[in-house]
Amino acid sequence: MAWVALSALLIATPGPDTALIIRNALAAGPRASTMSALGVAIGTLVWVTASAVGVGVLLERSSTAFTILKLAGAAYLCYLGLRSLFSTQREEVGGPTATRWLSNRTAWSQGLFSNLLNPKTGAFFVTVMPQFTIPGDPATRLVLMVAVFEAMLIAWLIAYGHVVSRLGRSGLGTRVRQVMTRLTGLVLIGLGARLAFERR
Repeated sequence: MAWVALSALLIATPGPDTALIIRNALAAGPRASTMSALGVAIGTLVWVTASAVGVGVLLERSSTAFTILKLAGAAYLCYLGLRSLFSTQREEVGGPTATRWLSNRTAWSQGLFSNLLNPKTGAFFVTVMPQFTIPGDPATRLVLMVAVFEAMLIAWLIAYGHVVSRLGRSGLGTRVRQVMTRLTGLVLIGLGARLAFERR
């Protein structure tokens, strides 16, 4: 129960993955945000596997490896944020459009890379998850913990994306959606900048 409570708190705390879900839900609808959520979930599984084979420990002990991955993640977040800002400018120039098309593969890969390029995700599974296990625990316990985390993560992000998408296309109007998209772009850039300058 303690693991479930901590997982719920971590998942519900806004961060780069949540900002990406908002961005794609507003820009391309619930299908795109759902695919991005699945990409985030796969990224989490990759981090769990990497932590199990020692990559997470490397990131914890090697400041160079941590910094490289951190800067790559910061650059990617800023890139996505700038794309959001430019998309609203193009929409203003070209006239309002209901939904920009975003392929399933692109939306999925954005979610995947948003998660993989965040070294703090790997650090979480290396430093926090072991606190909920004891020597001699069967492998099924670890698998169950990861499965619970993944199920909660997917359910939250998909539901969040659907709600945001519906609000963005409600009676609030296109102008409000543009403002929300622009704000999300600024948030992504801000998260990227914070990640770039943040210490461990």
